[in-house]
Amino acid sequence: MIELWIGLAGGILIGATGAGLGVVVTPLLIFAGYRPAVAIGTGLGLAAVSKIAGALVHRQLGHWPGRKAWMVMGGGIGGVLVTWWFTHSWRVLSLPQADLWLKRGVGAAILAASAALLVSGGERKIGRTAEGDESGAALLLAGLSVAPVEALTSVGSGSLLGPLLVSTTAWNVPQLAAVGNLFGWVVAVMSAALYFHVGSFNLPLFAKVLLGLVPGLLAGVLLSRHIERRWYARFLGVMGVGLAFRLLLSPWLWK
Repeated sequence: MIELWIGLAGGILIGATGAGLGVVVTPLLIFAGYRPAVAIGTGLGLAAVSKIAGALVHRQLGHWPGRKAWMVMGGGIGGVLVTWWFTHSWRVLSLPQADLWLKRGVGAAILAASAALLVSGGERKIGRTAEGDESGAALLLAGLSVAPVEALTSVGSGSLLGPLLVSTTAWNVPQLAAVGNLFGWVVAVMSAALYFHVGSFNLPLFAKVLLGLVPGLLAGVLLSRHIERRWYARFLGVMGVGLAFRLLLSPWLWK
């Protein structure tokens, strides 16, 4: 039963902001007693199903920000391909304490990004490009830098990509959520096989969480239209700080 409630909470966040699996579902599954690898692998499988649904609904409602958003997707594909090459060539997932150091590094990066986001409030600085003039290179780099993190931890398409897009684009909350959902799906589909290969996917767990996630996702998509950009930025900042400390304190929290 707890798995269903975890899915419901994650679905609302995914639909409304593009974040949810890495920030809510994965850690709660770990706290519920599932191994981190199983929680991450199952989370990526859920992303492959849920985020494409969210992306399609957002697109149908006219939330897609335009052609430049595809630069983010291109960066994501490139990031996953680099991750696949790196993990297979160096057998990263089998190195001692690899997960611990990865989580610590991600935690430090999220903490810095979240602090900057909270200070700025998500407002674009004077002199930045106007809406529609976003830098294609910056969007490509955003996708390229976030994809490896999501591929290895299931965290990224909302909690990491969201703050980056808030600070570099003029997209509103539904547009940010639309891009976050599609990006999360692209990366999840490509990287889930990494965890399938090592047996870190629990089909019964997947089904239980999905039952709660689907109605939450639909509610979240509708909710996103009523969230102001500044509150979205603050929410992501606070959520990012919590996520950072969860990752940095993981050796003690997950014993």
